[in-house]
Amino acid sequence: MPFADVSAASLTFRPDAPSMPVLDRMDRDAGPLRLSLRLLGASHQAVVATPDGLIAETLAYRSSLGPDLPESFSQRVGAWRHRYECTVETLAVPELRRRVRTLRDRAVLRTGEPDLLVGVFGADPDAVTALEVTGTAPLTWRTVHAYPQYGEVVTTTSSVASVS
Repeated sequence: MPFADVSAASLTFRPDAPSMPVLDRMDRDAGPLRLSLRLLGASHQAVVATPDGLIAETLAYRSSLGPDLPESFSQRVGAWRHRYECTVETLAVPELRRRVRTLRDRAVLRTGEPDLLVGVFGADPDAVTALEVTGTAPLTWRTVHAYPQYGEVVTTTSSVASVS
C-alpha cells in the first residue's frame, strides 16, 4: 500500500486483520511467546504466537474500512490475555519534532539486537512510525505514529500475559 497522508481520525484498529505487506520487522521471544512487530508503512501490525494460538493487533489506514480507534481493547486466547491502550495527542510543532528526534536518536544508538525500529514515511522526516519492545516478562511493546501535518502523535501500549 503506498504512503497515504492521514490523521489519527482515519486510523482503524483491528485484532483480526489478515497479514499485510511488511516493510520491516522485529521478532522477539519471551518464554513461550513469539512477538513479531511489523512496520507496514505509517501503520503497524503486532502478531504474538502463543501456545494456544495467535494474537494480533493492526493499526492502519484502510480505505475499505471506516475509522475505528478505540482507547482500549482486551482479548483472550486460551490462557493468554492481550491488552491494548491508545492515546492521541495534539502537539505544537516543536514538541512533536522533539519527540520524533528523540525516537530516531534512540534507534540509532542501539547496539546488538535492537528493540526499537523507526520508519520515516512521505516527504516529512517527522512522519514516523516507531515500534519498540519494552519488556519480556510480561511481554510488552509500544508504538508511536507521528502525523506532523496534523500535529498528532498516536501512542499504543500493549501486553500479552498469562491469565493464571
